[in-house]
Amino acid sequence: MAWLQSHQSLRDHPKTRKLARRTEMGGLRGAVGLLHCLWWWCLDYAPDGDLTKHDAEDIAIGSEWGGDPSELIKHLTECGFLDADENGLYVHDWTDWAGALIERRERNAARMRSARAAHVQGTCSTRKKERKKERTHAGAREQDVEASRARAQEPSKFPFKEAAAALRAGAASR
Repeated sequence: MAWLQSHQSLRDHPKTRKLARRTEMGGLRGAVGLLHCLWWWCLDYAPDGDLTKHDAEDIAIGSEWGGDPSELIKHLTECGFLDADENGLYVHDWTDWAGALIERRERNAARMRSARAAHVQGTCSTRKKERKKERTHAGAREQDVEASRARAQEPSKFPFKEAAAALRAGAASR
């Protein structure tokens, strides 16, 4: 389960107070809730804090904002919760607040990639050995079948076998 830091100072911070006055989200409680919804959404959909690939409506939905999406972006930018420049839109100081979580996720992902690679490598090595054994056994079986066919083509050292075979052939033709 992901989490992010939420300091009690958020409630009294001038940026939060300014946002609470500008939005129609129910005052301070609504502004704090909106910010938390935005940040939680970012953990899943913009883990690096870069909102550039998302449109205003996506951000509004993620923030549980019921008003005009462009107004939300305007309010969050003017109050200092989002940073906008010529390159895009970003959550202000995102790495300061969610950086530890992002780093932990990256370490876990690298650890899991390594574990999966070791497992696959081990599995592939085992399969390779099994295939080699199968080929060896299959080759031996094939050699046995060929030897058996060759023996069947050789004239018999025991004439009674040929006579028995001739009798069976004759009985079968009747």
